[in-house]
Amino acid sequence: MDSKVVNAHIKRRIWPRLNEAGFGVFTARTAWRHHEERIDVLNFQSFNSYNAEVIGCTTYSFSVNLGCFLKVIPPQFEPHRIKSKAGQMLPQEFDCHFRGRMSRTFNQPELKHRGIWYIDPGEKYLGWAMTDVETLLSGTALPWFDSFADGTFALQVLLNADEVMEELWGFGRNPSPVRHYFTGYVALGAKQNEVANQHLSLALASGCFKSIEPRLQTDIQRTNESMHVSSEDARA
Repeated sequence: MDSKVVNAHIKRRIWPRLNEAGFGVFTARTAWRHHEERIDVLNFQSFNSYNAEVIGCTTYSFSVNLGCFLKVIPPQFEPHRIKSKAGQMLPQEFDCHFRGRMSRTFNQPELKHRGIWYIDPGEKYLGWAMTDVETLLSGTALPWFDSFADGTFALQVLLNADEVMEELWGFGRNPSPVRHYFTGYVALGAKQNEVANQHLSLALASGCFKSIEPRLQTDIQRTNESMHVSSEDARA
């Protein structure tokens, strides 16, 4: 038993279901779905021998991670690390602005952590695990991705929500420099210039984005000019 056996099951049972849902790019462990404004990422995470020993699982056990990458948020540093293929960005799950994780629905006495499917050397759990993931695709994963189709959802999360590990995280604590950065650009994309100006200015003032400070300054100036024009229009 090794990870190649798991990969074969993923390719045969999971990727076709995701392909039906619009995912079009696949590697052995990661699938991508491209939209005009975002990229959805689903990843089967494996574990090296050290991590597997610490966790108490096997190296061919896995977690299923979800990620949403918003194209409106530019890279936080240059040069950025996002890879592309045939003109399409392929961010890794850990590159995404919003992250989540699926949880198995059945008990495994070998491992209490619901965010990991324990795969035993004899493959007793492998088929059961794949069936569980298949069910969770439609019940959990696809609705999680689809919530970001509402253009206001991401901004409301950034403005009002706390990170909830295993459910929705990756966008930083409120307040934090990265949270201001994400909020500023999502607001800018939504043409909410006052909100964008406030949060981009706070991101710039943090000093955490040295390699892209000129871009931040330019975008802050854009929001200033837009607010000035709106103010003049209101007085006219």
